[in-house]
Amino acid sequence: MNFVSIQLNKENKTALYVQLYDGLRELILAGKLSYGFLLPPVRKLAGFLGVNPGTVVSAYKLLEQNGYIFSRAGSGSYVAEIPDLPTEEEQAALPDPEVELIPSPPTDLTTGCIDFATVMPPPDLLPIDDFKEVLIEVLDRDKGNAFSYQDSQGFLPLREAISVYLKEQGIRAQAGNVQIISGAQQGIDIVAKTLLNFGDYVFTENPTYPGAIAAFRSRGAKIVEITMQDDGIDIPDLEAKIRSFRPKLIYVMANIQNPTGFSYSLVKRNRLLGLARRYNAIVLEDDYISELDVSNNPLAPLKALDRDNRVIYLKSFSKIFMPGLRLAFLLMPPELVTKVLTSKHHSDISTSGLTQRAFDLYLRKGIWQKHIAAVRRIYLERYQTTLAAMEAFLPPKVVCHRPHGGLTCWLALPEGISAQKVVQEAQAQGLLLTPGTAFFPRHAPDRFIRLSFAVTCSEAIVQGIRKLGKLLNSANTLR
Repeated sequence: MNFVSIQLNKENKTALYVQLYDGLRELILAGKLSYGFLLPPVRKLAGFLGVNPGTVVSAYKLLEQNGYIFSRAGSGSYVAEIPDLPTEEEQAALPDPEVELIPSPPTDLTTGCIDFATVMPPPDLLPIDDFKEVLIEVLDRDKGNAFSYQDSQGFLPLREAISVYLKEQGIRAQAGNVQIISGAQQGIDIVAKTLLNFGDYVFTENPTYPGAIAAFRSRGAKIVEITMQDDGIDIPDLEAKIRSFRPKLIYVMANIQNPTGFSYSLVKRNRLLGLARRYNAIVLEDDYISELDVSNNPLAPLKALDRDNRVIYLKSFSKIFMPGLRLAFLLMPPELVTKVLTSKHHSDISTSGLTQRAFDLYLRKGIWQKHIAAVRRIYLERYQTTLAAMEAFLPPKVVCHRPHGGLTCWLALPEGISAQKVVQEAQAQGLLLTPGTAFFPRHAPDRFIRLSFAVTCSEAIVQGIRKLGKLLNSANTLR
């Protein structure tokens, strides 16, 4: 049916028939229910949605009153002709009203502020000199060929170098199964286009990366959230929902999840793969930033446990390399290679050839590994400083799970304290923070804050968290 995207919440203050009216109206305006479409009989739709038939009757009446449908005695209800609907191109250009984007720090405030919002390496940590050397070598070696279009699947030597790199991480990989892409966001979008049709179910962690939410919704997929715990996804919640919804895709970040920083235990990794195998679901693993895992015994990516080609592995180099280069890759099950390649070709034909050739040398010469070791030392210091400062200055009722590494911490404020108001007041005092509401697919609680130490030195971290602690200690004014 065309109505699986309609989600009715009985706990919502809005009446169910109004929620149903809004859902049907959106499908009509989006062109997904076109002129003349025969709507389901009242009892059939009520049974499908699990509501009283009176709810559907009231929604249909409201739609008819507002000119969206018309009725024919003894025949049923039909979608009316709506003039001046946007074209597909215009509709695609409209922002998704359900997706809340992560706000960027105001450009006029970043100077002189302590920035706990930005999650990317600062310019002084970028390996400019090393990258300049490999660029020059590529240009001397390949000359004009460096600027030609690459194979849509990616520069073969780079795919071979990535395969070797993955084998060192315990992942079985072949160059033929590697797809070079222009950043992690494109990777998620390509997988969504390849696997998902309108109305398909996709499972995500809750909270999760907003870019993934947007990509799945752009395909008309129905998102089902699975609760996150400090050792990974809630397995009983996953097991109950996977039986009911049978998702095509499960999107996870098993190592240093964004935004929580949680990492999956080995037990939960195996249970996730077992359930995906049993219910024939594909797992998309987004390796967000595992290179910055500073725990004593970091686990290899989930893909290293994959024995039946159930996992698509997505890896971006942006967060700790050069974000503007937009370089990432997918490691795919062999049966999906051609389909993913077709979706990639439809997106942008191929990723920058010069960038691919340069990064190929960067990997082969071991410069990437040297760079990782250098930034790990810097971020380990900032990570330790951040945790110590939070323990010293934040109120005891503010909860922060100790992440295994990465660039951020996830703060849970006491019940009744508005994270949005804290972020606004902090900005007025020269602190830039990210509210947690953007990371929830729906029903976002207003009590979480993501705090990044990516671009802030240790001295400023202590100063900023001390200021945040004072603000939170007086937060009764922010209720």
